[in-house]
Amino acid sequence: MTKVPVAFICDSHYVIPTAVAITSLICNKNPNTYYNIYIIGADLSEMEIEKFYEFKGDEADVHIIKTSLEKYEGMQKYGLLTSAAYLKFDLPDLIPNQDKVLYLDSDIIIQKDLSDLFEINIKDYYAGAVKDIGLIHYNPNNKNHFNSGIMLLNLKLMSENNASKALLDIGRSVENLTLMDQDCFNILFDKKVKFLQIIYNCHYYFFLKYRDEYTLDCINKYFETNYSSWDNIKKDSCIIHFVSYEKPWIYSDVASVGEWDEYFKKSPYKHNKLKRKSIKLRELMVSRNLTKLLYFFFMHWRYHGFRFAMGKVRKKLSKK
Repeated sequence: MTKVPVAFICDSHYVIPTAVAITSLICNKNPNTYYNIYIIGADLSEMEIEKFYEFKGDEADVHIIKTSLEKYEGMQKYGLLTSAAYLKFDLPDLIPNQDKVLYLDSDIIIQKDLSDLFEINIKDYYAGAVKDIGLIHYNPNNKNHFNSGIMLLNLKLMSENNASKALLDIGRSVENLTLMDQDCFNILFDKKVKFLQIIYNCHYYFFLKYRDEYTLDCINKYFETNYSSWDNIKKDSCIIHFVSYEKPWIYSDVASVGEWDEYFKKSPYKHNKLKRKSIKLRELMVSRNLTKLLYFFFMHWRYHGFRFAMGKVRKKLSKK
């Protein structure tokens, strides 16, 4: 049996996405793989912790490590990210019994077994990670910028070199860290990163949405691959990472929502009702068509009721 230690960081905002990610992890594992799942929990309730313990069994063990975000108060934040992202700095201290761990963000679905990823040799590196093409594309001079959402971390080397303190010092002293922890990791780990294949951190839906900019030729050039279609990229990938703000648990009409929902329905939160918004409605609200849409909605509401009007609006949006 192959034991693979996996770490997630979770606060109250990311409980359901984390549970869905873990569900996909277990659903797609090989029979001889056993996951030791470490959940670094910041301010989780006892009920939320009990939900995570439902994953314990013959296929995985679950370790809840309670911690606080107090020392990260006042540090820079960006977009949807919370200060919990900085807890990645503390992984060598929070998981001292492991020399190496596979860190995973929660905004992912896992499509295949991850034992091959874990067994990659990073003895002389701080981490194994995938280049962040989105940032490199706009700054070609920074060809080695990597995404910190999925990292194979050498905890032993990080501990020996007191990397946790160094990362924290960078976070406190460097201004304009637009990507928070990712910027810190890239500064400290420079030239000590083993670059991994795109299949281990594939931004498939981001590429698909901006396919005119991130063409197949562009993807193949950056990652030295020879994919002939977007479907082949998706099929080949072990981890799909929802890197944009369009998360499938927030919006009901993003491209990824169907597949994410399949794992949600198998998760401990399958009976919870998600309160999701419409990304198409959001985009339309900032366009010049807002007045027409509101008029269209209220006319149907007046004569046929709210639910009928909402159905008509959704149908109209689906055609755009």
